[in-house]
Amino acid sequence: MVVGRSVVVCGAGLAGLTAAVSALEGGAEVIVLEKAPEIGGSTALSGGLVWTFDDLAEFEAAIPAGNPVLQGLVHERLDAGRQWLAGHGAVFRPMENVFGYGRGQRSDPPQVLGALRAAFDRLGGSLVLETAVERIEVDAAGAVAGVRTVDAAGATGTRRADAVILATGGFQGNPELLRRYVTHAPGNLLLRANSWSTGDGFLAATEVGAAASAGLETFYGHALPAPPTRFRPLEFRDASQIYGEKAVALNLFGRRFADESAGTGEEALNQALAAQPEGRGFYVVDARVAGEEARPGRRLTRVAVEWARDRGAPVVTGESVTELAERLAGHGLPAGNVRRTLAEFNAACAEGRAAALTPPRTGHAEGLARPPYLAVGVQAAITFTMGGLAVDEHARVLRRAGSSSLIAGFITELSEFREVCLPGLYAAGCDVGNVSNGGYAGGLATALVTGRLAGRHAAGAGRHPAEAAAR
Repeated sequence: MVVGRSVVVCGAGLAGLTAAVSALEGGAEVIVLEKAPEIGGSTALSGGLVWTFDDLAEFEAAIPAGNPVLQGLVHERLDAGRQWLAGHGAVFRPMENVFGYGRGQRSDPPQVLGALRAAFDRLGGSLVLETAVERIEVDAAGAVAGVRTVDAAGATGTRRADAVILATGGFQGNPELLRRYVTHAPGNLLLRANSWSTGDGFLAATEVGAAASAGLETFYGHALPAPPTRFRPLEFRDASQIYGEKAVALNLFGRRFADESAGTGEEALNQALAAQPEGRGFYVVDARVAGEEARPGRRLTRVAVEWARDRGAPVVTGESVTELAERLAGHGLPAGNVRRTLAEFNAACAEGRAAALTPPRTGHAEGLARPPYLAVGVQAAITFTMGGLAVDEHARVLRRAGSSSLIAGFITELSEFREVCLPGLYAAGCDVGNVSNGGYAGGLATALVTGRLAGRHAAGAGRHPAEAAAR
């Protein structure tokens, strides 16, 4: 182990603090720069469930476009990561089944973040708030030499370092990057996350030659009640309409636009909703679905609907499909389209041919049969971007110019494959791309595993030969 390497960590959410503490444990001198006035990032707004798929083969099958190496690392090292967190004072509830295909443990985000902050302080780390990374500095040999920063007053400065870890939380708060990669209409998306993650790490890294990952067009989030509903960031989880996979989702034309049950949950439907006019629609359920848990262990669907209605969301009820359609016409949906869409859906489910619908319905193929019927106005929302920087198995950021294509399907010889790192540059959490891709694999799990990897290697363990030569 190389003792005394200097490391700058950009971001103080779960990924950044995990990376910082891991680097301190590796003997490095560590400074954490946090853009916001306080630590926590979007972790502080999360439910604290640290989970991923129980079976690696199922993980890869559910998210086939993801990076299998990174997926394998998250799956393999998550239990050790939770034990490491617990060793630093984080408190977890007993292991539980998650969504029928995963395993995880719940925690209290403020408690976990507080435990990490205490470990960081105890080990001698330095924290600077309201300071963001603006640019990555490199030396004449192309190795990372530090970062250029900007603070809340607009003053710039330079922090020299042997290694930089980017944990700035993705680019979901940056309309320009969302328009470039995710959607032609970023205004269709509500921000279901902290407001500080605007792609600073991604932009700084790509400006010095970093490679972007696959999956830049995909994101994680849940639909939120449509305006004029109002709520605070700490209410994001209460506001989320996560029962969409069991609903009939209609766009503003009164038509279905996606297989509501596709993917690993309502996350896939939410992504499809973002591509609809205004990013809005209605989730329609009957009394049966309203009385069920949105997901195993979660609150009843009707509780989420009532929460939305109490805060001003467009919620329509009807004792028949016809009555519901007529009332939805008051919100601009053509009543005839709504009636036909719901009638076709009900008939296909009754006759066992829901999978032949256009779009198909491959799961939860039960028609709307028990009145009253409820239709909740929703809008697509984004929590974090699934694409980001391309990294190797040690969380080292790859160099675009030196690497072979990450998506080429025609490489026939191993000798043709190249991964060349940017010496001294690492990424963690949402700045790492392509663990999730379309389907969702647990954001806190990725933050924890990649944060530990980045911190350990930035401190000097297992450095790339190019890094050693550059020093």
